[in-house]
Amino acid sequence: MNRSLSKILAIFSLPLIVCSCQVKKPEASQEREKWLLSLNDSIAFYKAEIDSASSALDKLNSEIGNMMPDFVHVSNPREVEGYYIYQGWKEKYPLTSTELAARISENEGLELIAALTGGVFDRISVEADGEKAFSATVPHDQALNYRAGNINTVCFTGAEADSVASFISSHEDSRVILSYIGGAKPVSITLSPGTKKMISATWQLYSAQKESHQLEKMMPLLSRKIDLCRRMLNEADSVKTK
Repeated sequence: MNRSLSKILAIFSLPLIVCSCQVKKPEASQEREKWLLSLNDSIAFYKAEIDSASSALDKLNSEIGNMMPDFVHVSNPREVEGYYIYQGWKEKYPLTSTELAARISENEGLELIAALTGGVFDRISVEADGEKAFSATVPHDQALNYRAGNINTVCFTGAEADSVASFISSHEDSRVILSYIGGAKPVSITLSPGTKKMISATWQLYSAQKESHQLEKMMPLLSRKIDLCRRMLNEADSVKTK
């Protein structure tokens, strides 16, 4: 093959090479397009989550509104803050005999108050249908675990107290045994239907309030994620047009 023919063939081959480069996108460009599409998918997903959360929040607020009339607010000057307690239990509290009660603090925390006459304890458990739930241990400190005369009263809060209240609520139709733990002699009683109803109603209001607050916190976070995705898309568009 002479030089002239080689040059001609080389010239004719150039458009083919250029055309091939234009059709096949670099891998980085393909990945970028996938990333941009994923941002749009994320925006759609977060919008759907906000709609779902908003609907659930409306339902919860309606349920809370229906439950609130079953509770009364108590403001006792001898206590640091007021609380909400189930109707009919205002007169029974503070407890004066062996019993268990539930209330909701003004900052919407659940409190279980157990009282034992003629003994001491620092922990409780509940048992029903072969299952058990335990509170945390609250040492005697004359604050959350205090004694007056022959009555020992303990206030339980936190995740373990939540689990005990939830357990009683889910076993409201069963025989629930309450045990006082930590004294020299263990004491157990059967919770009355009225006590189970009061604790169950308190748990349901508390858990609905807790869930509604979680949804209220989640929605602004989802909105910020949408804003972030949109900002990245806008930045990508501005780079593309330069």
